[in-house]
Amino acid sequence: MKKYLFHIFIFTLFISAVSAQKGMEYYLPKMDYDQSIPTPFQVLGYNPGEWHVGHDHLITYMKALDKASDRIEIIEYARSHEHRPLIMLYISSPENLARKEEIRKKHINLTDPKISQNIDINNLPAILWQGYTIHGNESSGVNAAIVNAYYLAAGLGKEVLKKLESTLILFDPCYNPDGMNRFASWANTHKSKNLVSDANSRELNEVWPRGRTNHYWFDLNRDWLLLTHPESRGRIKLFHHWMPNVLTDHHEMGTNSTFFFQPGIPSRTNPNTPQLNQDLTEKIGTYHATALDSIGSLYYTKSSYDDYYYGKGSTYPDANGCIGILFEQASSRGHLQESINGELSFPFTIRNQFITSLSTQKAVSEMRIELLEYKRDFYQKQQKAAKSSKIKGYVFYDTDINKIAKFISILNYHKVQVFGLGQDVKKDGILYKKNAGYYVPLNQRQYLMTKTIFEKVRSFPDSLFYDVSTWTMPLAFDISYSAINKKVNYTDEIINFEVKGEFHGSAKAYSYILEWNNINAPQALYAIQKSGIRTKVINKQFGVITALGKRDFNMGDVMIPIQNQKLDKQEIAKLLQSISDSHPVSIYAITTGWGDNNMTLGNPSVEILDQPKVAMIVGEGVTSYDAGEVWHELDLRIGIPLTMIDKRQLYRANLNRYNTLIMVNGKYNDLSLKDIKKIKTWIAKGGNLILLKNAINWGIKHEIIELKKDDFKEKNDKISPYNKASSNHGAKVLGGAIFKTKIDLSHPLCYGYRNNSLHIFRKGTTFYDMPDNPFSSPVRYDSKPIISGYVPRGLELIAANKPSVTVHGSGKGRTICFQDNLLFRGYWYGTSKMFSNALFFGSTIDNGTVSHE
Repeated sequence: MKKYLFHIFIFTLFISAVSAQKGMEYYLPKMDYDQSIPTPFQVLGYNPGEWHVGHDHLITYMKALDKASDRIEIIEYARSHEHRPLIMLYISSPENLARKEEIRKKHINLTDPKISQNIDINNLPAILWQGYTIHGNESSGVNAAIVNAYYLAAGLGKEVLKKLESTLILFDPCYNPDGMNRFASWANTHKSKNLVSDANSRELNEVWPRGRTNHYWFDLNRDWLLLTHPESRGRIKLFHHWMPNVLTDHHEMGTNSTFFFQPGIPSRTNPNTPQLNQDLTEKIGTYHATALDSIGSLYYTKSSYDDYYYGKGSTYPDANGCIGILFEQASSRGHLQESINGELSFPFTIRNQFITSLSTQKAVSEMRIELLEYKRDFYQKQQKAAKSSKIKGYVFYDTDINKIAKFISILNYHKVQVFGLGQDVKKDGILYKKNAGYYVPLNQRQYLMTKTIFEKVRSFPDSLFYDVSTWTMPLAFDISYSAINKKVNYTDEIINFEVKGEFHGSAKAYSYILEWNNINAPQALYAIQKSGIRTKVINKQFGVITALGKRDFNMGDVMIPIQNQKLDKQEIAKLLQSISDSHPVSIYAITTGWGDNNMTLGNPSVEILDQPKVAMIVGEGVTSYDAGEVWHELDLRIGIPLTMIDKRQLYRANLNRYNTLIMVNGKYNDLSLKDIKKIKTWIAKGGNLILLKNAINWGIKHEIIELKKDDFKEKNDKISPYNKASSNHGAKVLGGAIFKTKIDLSHPLCYGYRNNSLHIFRKGTTFYDMPDNPFSSPVRYDSKPIISGYVPRGLELIAANKPSVTVHGSGKGRTICFQDNLLFRGYWYGTSKMFSNALFFGSTIDNGTVSHE
């Protein structure tokens, strides 16, 4: 009897487990499938939706399909920070794959107005790029990619064969391997055999920093234009290698939502995007509606999201003659979750993503000629727009050639052509010199990309934005640039170069000086300090004899003495030569300590520099984006090891190990009184605390600093209808704009700058009054601060002349407050130098110039 009951129990468990799973028949259309093509279960041991696929399993299965199918070819196009491969599957008929290079070249030629009319498109396959899961914890996409890949490789129905004949699919199964794998591990680790749908379940609530972001906690779906990360650079290179007709981007949203597909809210489309782009998006949307109708899934369109910021995956294509399409699926965030629409299962979310993948393929196949014509016409119309534009191009220049090289490399990735300036040009009070400046003509194939990278925008069709309203890249790089309204002479050669370091040694070297006006100088300085070499900062402009003769140096340039070092003279020269070559920077041998302007290198004002020893408080409540930007800057750019201390562990951390502590934007109210006392004591002993954005409010609350808030509040004396409440509220939000500031070039936080105007990226409407000590605010918003981007009405008056940066003192220590994001998305090179200055020079700020609590 016991044996019988045991078998009944096992059978019941089996039935229960099976009922919680979905086989491939749940997803796939009914048709014959090639039995020689392995199913996911045959390779992985489970069906999609039963577990969250890990990245290693994903690669394993895609390679198995590549090996088994003549419809698939696989390549690796990049590696993530964690060294995971990003792969692309070329999927089409064997005949198309055999001539894929011919197909590719014809698509590239369609973007050239000079020859595009000669391209026969009647038998030219359309190119469809299908991409999944750029946010790692939006995993229905990558798991749907497994089903889709099997369908395309094994399906034998007429519709599949037609798609393969009429399209070449660029199949990117996972945009964000590191974040996806982090989330899959979390969801699988906490999965129960009996699925738990309670929203309070640990499975459905990831811990900080969660799986949305990549290794450095960046949102890769904001990086298509900025190209801070290797995943994005590889993807954009491949995008321009193929120039697809349609690109899809599969995401997830809140659990209580349904399913969204573009177009988004019409008034929030970038004005540079042709209306036909949105019309074609809507036409493709009818295919999605039909597909979702067939399985009874709820959906919506045109009521959410936008197509404004060209740095997103669904919008970047719109600036390149392609149709970008965003999909948003309500997320189960695990394997099963309760929602207002009933229990939401992981397989259900996968099925919606899969069915709209098929509807996209069907639309592209049937709209092939229309999409090919759109691409050809797009570039012809762009050329006409360029010729009729009042602006003919842009000139730019900077004394830091490393910064110029970095900027030009990004333009090159986007196929924006840059030329050397062939004549002197004076504009906006700036002289751009022949053979020293650079010119970007608008009349080129990438007219729209050029325009959006350089333009400043102050008028908008809508006051609500899903993301930032401006991204003017030369301002972000702090590069002098001007729009030109007439033709100028420029060189024939397209500019693309790498910078080499300059080490000017001498057998008679008295000491060496590292120039600070260089985006690579912080990493070079840290490398010197790390080797055990003592360094000092020069706080005065002066001229002195170098190995190349008389040369002027500036405040912030770094002196490397030869005497009393751990290395001898020859070893120091060899080290500095190596550092100059590898970073690269300019280092000069000084043959005397006697300079002009009453300056000698033994002067007490030439201050010793401590090697930064940095910690950052992280954990629940801290904004992971901001923390990730600091981590990325210190770890990848400068090379400083960063200790990240979880708030819960601060009580046992020995802060005396560090001379700098960073608190980024976030909530810190859960820090104990003992933690606060520990930080105050550490500052008083000489610690350097850096507070970013609303961490400043925490500092005010706990009397670490003294600042008075001045929150912007727009008067609202008009009666508005109920249905306008959301838009009225959104119009008061500052989601991201570019502000002009005035900086004190003599202040250590501003060392390395040559112009007293600096452009800062700002979010939020909280400002602060000036501190009592006038020297404590070296960076202030200009009297007319708004340069580009949407700001709420009346905010400019509040911001005018307010401080952006303040420095406070307590005992021997300093607290430096940055109201704005100096490291925004890893591309705001113009203000990253100021952040480095806080690390290296913060302790040198004179006590009499700071504001005391």
